[in-house]
Amino acid sequence: MVNTVLTLEELSKYLRMNKQDIVDLVEAGEIPGVRIGNQWRFKKGSIDDWLENRSTENLERTALRNVVNRFMDYIKESYIKVDMTSKNRFEVLAEMALFAKDNNICVKQHWLYDMLLKREQLLSTGIGNGIAFLHPRRIYATKIKEPSVLLGISRKGIMFRSFDNKPVYLFFLLLLKNDKQHLFCLSYLSHLFAQMNPLDKILKEYKPDKILELLIRKK
Repeated sequence: MVNTVLTLEELSKYLRMNKQDIVDLVEAGEIPGVRIGNQWRFKKGSIDDWLENRSTENLERTALRNVVNRFMDYIKESYIKVDMTSKNRFEVLAEMALFAKDNNICVKQHWLYDMLLKREQLLSTGIGNGIAFLHPRRIYATKIKEPSVLLGISRKGIMFRSFDNKPVYLFFLLLLKNDKQHLFCLSYLSHLFAQMNPLDKILKEYKPDKILELLIRKK
């Protein structure tokens, strides 16, 4: 009997799971699969055997854990500025550029400020609901020492030309090495605030380790 081979897209439909979640599980050694060139391939028989010992709930829990761990690779306690002093959007960009330099992520502070400013002049990265995702217009892998996500917190809020014309309290600075990392972090944070919205809890907290815990997705 021939063992049917499934593509990633076919397995996604078969398991009713997101393709990226499947890739995360494969890379974590949870799902049996092989990579041929740039494509993943899966033997249906092996998947069925594997499924016998797994429940959907366990699959989702494992996938979520892997997603959270992946995001936490980019952010740590020292990357959280708990009380920004900026009073306007230009000061925000300068303060976060300096913060990136202080953390040895991007030593070209003035270059980073210019890149962030050019992006804001194109269109504000304030997405509404008190959040902004600061980033250059494109990826500059050679300028970034370590792919990172930094967070600056303004307790009073700063007018930032956001889509909803309301103050921004949380400024995430995305400094990644490639588009895949960038899109993953954007997706993770967008999902986190859409599903759980920990903004109020973050604003009440001053300890970086506690704030980091609030950035962990629970679903």
